[in-house]
Amino acid sequence: MRQLTIYRRYFYDADCYTQGKPQKNIGVQVHSTGANNSYLKRYVQPDDGRLGTNRYSNHHNRKGLTTCASAYIGKQDDGTVAVYQTIPFEYRSWLSGSAAKGNANRLGYVGFEICEDSLTNKAYFDDAVMEKSVLLSAHLCTVFGADESMVFDHKELHAKGLASNHADITHWLKKFGYTMGDYRERVRSALAEGVQVTYINCDGEVTVLYDAKVTTPGTWLNLRDGKSGNAKVLAQMPRGSTVQVLNDTGVWWQVAFSGRSGFAMSNENGKTYLEPLKTPPVVVHTPSPLKDINDKLETARVAISDAMAMLDSE
Repeated sequence: MRQLTIYRRYFYDADCYTQGKPQKNIGVQVHSTGANNSYLKRYVQPDDGRLGTNRYSNHHNRKGLTTCASAYIGKQDDGTVAVYQTIPFEYRSWLSGSAAKGNANRLGYVGFEICEDSLTNKAYFDDAVMEKSVLLSAHLCTVFGADESMVFDHKELHAKGLASNHADITHWLKKFGYTMGDYRERVRSALAEGVQVTYINCDGEVTVLYDAKVTTPGTWLNLRDGKSGNAKVLAQMPRGSTVQVLNDTGVWWQVAFSGRSGFAMSNENGKTYLEPLKTPPVVVHTPSPLKDINDKLETARVAISDAMAMLDSE
């Protein structure tokens, strides 16, 4: 089983997220940024303590941009290569552009970006392109019921008449003697082994059980500050939107939506208001450094106590 961690840093301010057009995905579009900057902070903000700060404020989490990927792969501030999801995978990304036969975004191809460097660092290429992005492609294929034959880069989508004229990631693969056929073979192997994904929600490092879709018969479902129909309404969650389920005990579920957490009714009188999405992710909560220290101190205290008890018994 292969392992992949995906950090969630949703673009709550980006038009792509706020418009949130849900769609049925059928394949994967792989892109690279075309700029010599391998750091995620160039595109993904705000800083979660790992990304670092974009002091130029030219990231993609802002209004008025026509480009927004579903995920980005690149370096955190310490140089570690990581994957960041920026919109729900069931939302339409804005990435491919249009061509003679249509637009891959609108046809159900979920798209992500890989932050390019100078295209000469094989260690970074192996980690970001041939490892992290391959595993992400395999995971997306699993979630949407596709296989490696439905994974294409920007150049291939352009050849199909479904994207604007860009060479990525083919030009990067060529630098190290690979083709998209080789890339798809890596995806096939990852699908055969299986990919176990750990999601970490960067909004307060919340543990997410899984995602759910709002399926209320009405236009929206209320997010409330308590488990009651009389509790204060914090937000209105449109039908078709995606929420993160934090606790699904009982009828009132604790969920997170657009940076807020609260409670929403999951069902009533045989009608379903929240429907778990396919293939719930495996998520672990990252403990804080203080908790780690406290755990170690507690272990040491127990060991000392046991030793003292043994001395008393002798």
